Amino acid sequence: MKKYNQIFFFMFEFIFTAFTLVGQAEQPKEVLIIGTMHEVPKIIQHSYKPLLKKAIAYDPQAIYVERPQAEDNRSLEGVYTKFLSQADSFAIHHPIDQAQVALILAKPLSSMNKEDFGLLKRHYVIRRDYGNAEFYTYLFKHGLKGAKKPTRRENGDLTAKLAIHQGIKQIKAMDNQWYRKEYHQAWKACAIASKKDGERENLKKIYKKAWWKERWNGAIGRFGMYTNSAKTTQEYHLINSFRYRKTECEPCNEGAKYWDLRNQEMARNIGRQITEGREVRNVVVVGAGHVVGLQEVLEAEFPDIEVKLLSK
Repeated sequence: MKKYNQIFFFMFEFIFTAFTLVGQAEQPKEVLIIGTMHEVPKIIQHSYKPLLKKAIAYDPQAIYVERPQAEDNRSLEGVYTKFLSQADSFAIHHPIDQAQVALILAKPLSSMNKEDFGLLKRHYVIRRDYGNAEFYTYLFKHGLKGAKKPTRRENGDLTAKLAIHQGIKQIKAMDNQWYRKEYHQAWKACAIASKKDGERENLKKIYKKAWWKERWNGAIGRFGMYTNSAKTTQEYHLINSFRYRKTECEPCNEGAKYWDLRNQEMARNIGRQITEGREVRNVVVVGAGHVVGLQEVLEAEFPDIEVKLLSK
């Protein structure tokens, strides 16, 4: 009788698992884009708390950060030269046993210790995976309870604490820095042109209105949510893409082109990984100026992925 009970149990478990997987496969994939301030001043150091609360309530299975992918040499070599030098040095002088890495990654995040975090930190540095090297550096320093005081940065107060809460062991990267040099050159040229033709006054008006709103929302503890409002993300988009101008300007149009290209490549990095992955609920942590651009590209090029914003 015991043997038949075991057979029945395994059959039930198999059928239940099959139905669960089918149910998951039918679920449409989605992504919640959270706009951030990158770094906040000490006076509003708790600004990431409400964003973390919203992110936890969403219950994500994957987290994407504004860091270049390990295989994106073009982005890494343009911005992260110091990190690449460290990666090369570690690979030569501090090689790691990959079998040991596999054993550690087989553990739940909650079962890892400081020694594990230190080894994984070196592992991801060697792999040129900046996002995960940063995550495990945080864990090595602060442990699973997280930093006692706010780091005032998105990848500490939001990304790392969210990953710890969700038990997520690997962060996904999605940034693109291919056009960084060209974008900043256009930015400088656009600023000079806008000063000459008086269009800079439009930008000053936006900044003046934002100055009061930022301080008010900071004072009442809503700076993070204010940053994610539809109006604020749209204003950041206009500023960063130089679309605050009322007249045409060649260097400003050039800058807008490179801003749009970066958002396009970032969105494609996100969309491809979500499409290929098994996770249904995904969170993107990104500078608020990118929210509008990412939403537009994801909805246009990946219509099967539902895009969600905190402002909706």
